[in-house]
Amino acid sequence: TFMQLALYDRTRGYYGAGNVRTGWLGHFVTSPELDPAFGELWASAFDQIWTACGRPPVFEIVEIGGGEGGFATAVLRSAPKPFADSLTYRIVERSPQVSERQRQIIGPDPRVSWVQSIDELDNIEAGCVFCNEVLDNLPVHVIEGNGKGFVELFVGRDDDELVYVEGDPSSEEVSAYVARHGLNPPDGVRMEVGVAAEQMVRRLAANVQRGAVIAIDYGDTSGGLAEHAQGTLVSYSQRGADDDVLVGVGTKDITSHVNWTAVSEALSTSGFDVFGPVKQRDVLHALGSAAVDENLRDRHRDAVLRGDGAGALRTLSRRQALGALTDPGGLGGLDVVIGTCDCDLPFVQQA
Repeated sequence: TFMQLALYDRTRGYYGAGNVRTGWLGHFVTSPELDPAFGELWASAFDQIWTACGRPPVFEIVEIGGGEGGFATAVLRSAPKPFADSLTYRIVERSPQVSERQRQIIGPDPRVSWVQSIDELDNIEAGCVFCNEVLDNLPVHVIEGNGKGFVELFVGRDDDELVYVEGDPSSEEVSAYVARHGLNPPDGVRMEVGVAAEQMVRRLAANVQRGAVIAIDYGDTSGGLAEHAQGTLVSYSQRGADDDVLVGVGTKDITSHVNWTAVSEALSTSGFDVFGPVKQRDVLHALGSAAVDENLRDRHRDAVLRGDGAGALRTLSRRQALGALTDPGGLGGLDVVIGTCDCDLPFVQQA
């Protein structure tokens, strides 16, 4: 409840208040805002998914949390024909202020529509659900081992300060998640319980009759998460990163690593074949990032030969951005998990 309010309260939440949080004017830059090549490469992936689905007359992309609209813009502008003629695009965005900015960035396009909740989504006969750095922002429960099992940590008050308060598990869902995914924290070790992320993935998978569900995020398996003694909750703001999520509430992002064991099981029990987690750099390479870099290199050389300094600088900047997207120590180190239903994807096998 604390994390839900801190992030999504309509008046004071970090995201819910509608302020610019991502992109060059925000507190951090995500892959879509770094360079349009990210969206262009994924447009190629969506084209492959459409083909694997038998090239249906209508193919729907659903983007969960569209940021400032950069990803949708790149995909819509670069989608090749005849795929582009079948494409519809739906953005799930809970903030009216953010969706308005997305409309301004994307521009008038009859293929694009908006909803505020995944509960408003219709069944997707053929299509793809795309979640880029979304699951890590969903509210989590926090548990801590106490030698005999675990307690749940709640948020309470001590005078004017917010503090953690120990208590019994808040619901059967928490206990069931812990048992289902083998979360047995040793004494004093904290772990996050991502019930909301698991439920969202299962809900989205139930919507897709044929196609794919794609999640990109920082995460780990249940076993890997147990190695983080203090858990993975962290805050981000214009001042950088810190692990004190109870201070500066509403002025900082709050994230936790995604439990890929839980996400993969949610997909597989929904009838999906699961690929990953694999690193973003490997997926982008399979989608043709090397060819994009070569093209930018040639354009840079030609601009230099023409004496076009501005053009040379633009292409050089784009090459550097592409390098950041595939840098294993940066955005290239993000994990990608893909669930497919009734379709085989060539780029998945190459990554």
